[in-house]
Amino acid sequence: MIRQVKHAAPAVLLAALALAGCGGDIDPATTPAGRAQVEYLDDLYNGRFGPAYAALHPLHKQIVSRAQFSDCAAATIPVGQLDSIEVLDVFEDPVQVSGIGASPRAPVEQPAKAVRVRLTSTDGKRITDENHEVKVGDRWYWILNDSAIRSYTAGRCPDGA
Repeated sequence: MIRQVKHAAPAVLLAALALAGCGGDIDPATTPAGRAQVEYLDDLYNGRFGPAYAALHPLHKQIVSRAQFSDCAAATIPVGQLDSIEVLDVFEDPVQVSGIGASPRAPVEQPAKAVRVRLTSTDGKRITDENHEVKVGDRWYWILNDSAIRSYTAGRCPDGA
């Protein structure tokens, strides 16, 4: 049976909340950066590329257009094949962000949260990945990694969105 993330994510969050209540620890999926990352990944893997792009850091939208992002995501993301998203950890991790600041080529250190996630596909394969969220105003945004910036700048799609 194929379950899309939009059905699995709430179940994962509910289970994580229940477990967090038992140990007194804060569940990383309930942190603002963790929630932002789950929402972004849920949109991405369910083919909602417009909302996924809207969650991209505003200055990184100057690097890739919505149309280019959507075309690349459609070509590289296995839409509808994600069963669950599990937030494993969220922690402070300032990043050198390219494309932000006075010079688009010179990286600028930004306060950020690293969000480590485990994605499970409908065929049971699991991957663990770490992405960064940067807070702008009162909202968290995901950022492009250096490889994606190079690819988009060269007019190519990254290997994975």
